[in-house]
Amino acid sequence: MATPQYVRSFNRFEYKYVVSHDEAAAFRESLGPYTTQDPHSDPERGYPVYSIYWDSPELTFFWEKLDGVKYRRKLRFRRYAGGDGAFVEIKQRIDRTVQKRRVLLDVPTIQRRFRWGADEADEGAPGEAGDLDAAARPDPVELEAHFLCRHFRLEPRVAVSYRRQALFGRYEQDLRITFDSRLRYSAHDLALDEPFEIGKQILPADRVVLEIKFNERVPLWLCKLIQHHGLEMVRMSKYCSAVDRELFQARFT
Repeated sequence: MATPQYVRSFNRFEYKYVVSHDEAAAFRESLGPYTTQDPHSDPERGYPVYSIYWDSPELTFFWEKLDGVKYRRKLRFRRYAGGDGAFVEIKQRIDRTVQKRRVLLDVPTIQRRFRWGADEADEGAPGEAGDLDAAARPDPVELEAHFLCRHFRLEPRVAVSYRRQALFGRYEQDLRITFDSRLRYSAHDLALDEPFEIGKQILPADRVVLEIKFNERVPLWLCKLIQHHGLEMVRMSKYCSAVDRELFQARFT
């Protein structure tokens, strides 16, 4: 019987920028005195991230993001290289604040409990609660994920992969800066246990998504570096960009 490894919940702000590899390298170098390397991140190559996003047949979460709905949620399942488990994640935005709740389960447990790949005629639709192990107390994040699946009729829509280099603030414990490159997606290979190997590009190969994540405010030194490097904030969702390219010829993002 699999049990949750841990649950994490927090309120965050996120600033995003799309920059070239050279711009990312220059900005990362200027962060040296103020940041430390994520111990899980190779200094040169970072680490792979693989996520599968679920949405309704009407693409509710996709359109809510594009319409700028101030209160919205989305469900995704995320794996990191070298790990046997995956995170069930609910990412929620209330106006400008991002809240993320997640629980770590082993992959077979997720597949069984969310009927991932099940034959609908015999075992129910994807997302419907399977065996929740009656002897264990159900996890609140997992229960909410099942509620979203039932309410919106969610199913796997698109898988996204990329390599991430991550830094932490040396003096600001809540500060995290990430550089995501080689962004690719697949709308057909949606297995949680077997990440796709060949996908379509979300952004041109020389583009990097830079994200700054913090709890209360951006430190002054970082504001000055952002201004010095001429970074311009963008609204960007990896999931929405992938869906837009797959279904709408990139008309909306």
